[in-house]
Amino acid sequence: MTYHAADPITISRILDLVRPELRNVASRDELKRRLARLGYGFSDTRRGRMLTTMPHGVEIAPMPPSLTTF
Repeated sequence: MTYHAADPITISRILDLVRPELRNVASRDELKRRLARLGYGFSDTRRGRMLTTMPHGVEIAPMPPSLTTF
């Protein structure tokens, strides 16, 4: 699905929820598992790695740079 601008406060709160859980991720598979536990996922697009909802895959926001290395 295509990324559309969303409420900045909502995006900030979602990223605040996700960020602590993903601080010390060692691999792409671990990143996937940890996001899935929270009801999120990611997809790699031309615009970079995007945080998505599960199971529908609706793009929420670009992933923080610290989580795009895997």
